[in-house]
Amino acid sequence: MSSLNQAFAGLREGALALPHPCAAQRRDRLRRLKQLLLENETRFCEALSEDFGYRSADQTRFADITTTIKSVNHALDNLGFWMQPQRRAADLSLRMGGGRARVHFQPKGVVGIVSPWNFPVNLALSPLVSALAAGNVAFIKPSELTPRCAEVLSEGVEKWFSPQEVNVACGDAELARAFVNLPFNHLIYTGGERIAKSIMRDASEKLTPLTLELGGKSPVIAGRGTNLSELAEKLIFGKFFNAGQVCIAPDYLMIADEQLPRLIAELRRALHAMDGNTGRDAVQVINDNHRQRLQRLCEDAEFYGGSIHHLAVDGSPYALTLVVNPGEDALIQREEIFGPVLLVNTHDDFSDMVDDLRHRESPLVSYYFGRSHDEFTQLRESTRSGALVKNDVVFQYANDDLPFGGVGNSGMGRYRGIDGFREFSHARAEFHAPILDVAAMVTPPFTGLFSTINKMMRWL
Repeated sequence: MSSLNQAFAGLREGALALPHPCAAQRRDRLRRLKQLLLENETRFCEALSEDFGYRSADQTRFADITTTIKSVNHALDNLGFWMQPQRRAADLSLRMGGGRARVHFQPKGVVGIVSPWNFPVNLALSPLVSALAAGNVAFIKPSELTPRCAEVLSEGVEKWFSPQEVNVACGDAELARAFVNLPFNHLIYTGGERIAKSIMRDASEKLTPLTLELGGKSPVIAGRGTNLSELAEKLIFGKFFNAGQVCIAPDYLMIADEQLPRLIAELRRALHAMDGNTGRDAVQVINDNHRQRLQRLCEDAEFYGGSIHHLAVDGSPYALTLVVNPGEDALIQREEIFGPVLLVNTHDDFSDMVDDLRHRESPLVSYYFGRSHDEFTQLRESTRSGALVKNDVVFQYANDDLPFGGVGNSGMGRYRGIDGFREFSHARAEFHAPILDVAAMVTPPFTGLFSTINKMMRWL
């Protein structure tokens, strides 16, 4: 692991040599990142199709390249505003004497980025956008499950950045364990809960600040007045965008029992409409292990009383499995699905759905479908999730000005836009002493003036 330590040492030297890059230097790094994406777009598409077995080039262009370029453009447009010091109100008793307070956003130093396999370009480089905008240098560990993409990423970074600015460490799980134990000034991990807990234990030894993006079981709640045709189309999109291998994909549906037969019919219609009998735009499940895992979830759910519905188009790669009302002990009720399988739990009424949500772990996103303002307000005020979305799925991620992150078991911390800039910055307080020496007035021996100042500071 000597090469890993040497690469980290080079980045630390870069952070020390340029501890506070100016706006022009940060924009230069962001523009080079954009050029890396544009120059390697075709190579990324080819590499990801090879890594997945088959992945639509058009989906890669949109989901991994375009979304990342959007984040770069947003940062370039807003960086000047983000970097401005924030004026903060000094206590009135201090302002009367001329005291001033503000916050400066200071780069943290070396940021580590551990990215997953499902969107291996965007989920490596979107955090990098935030890290570079905040003035940091960065070390990326891409997933070993997408080795061809990691190779293209490493070569692109080597061309467009110096080893003191950005570096990439390619390797297996053993290298990943060594990577997360480097003394980073901030570490962001996107992936599963089990590994996240291990990273937190190791990070606690060094007091390394963490951002954890962990996904979770994101529910879709069908309320009153739900347009079932629209709901079906959104569910099909969410379950076949990257073959459902998306941390913000709809994981399970909560719906009234009487609505279910109509919804299944609408799902069949939407599935046929999406296919076009070509399959050219499809994405495969990443590997045999993941396919077998999905099969085990369905078999276990059937054992616990769930009914299985297979929706498919003959000769097409698009096939959706519905798992309806398995018992609470079924694994699929607890484990994130991450594939073209949809869990469906029927409920008597909306209040029952909300009560169920309140007793589950907090998801990355909650999706509400319906027309009721009261229902949506009830979800907002009575439940927790990283994000709350009305009548859509997944596309909240395309808004670069919204923070992205979970809560509780779905993660901690935020990135993207101004929230990412602040996540990877140290908010450094700055205070300018007032002309009037208030400290002298509250220094022993205490006089009557002390009593007056003490009372005044309680009420001002």
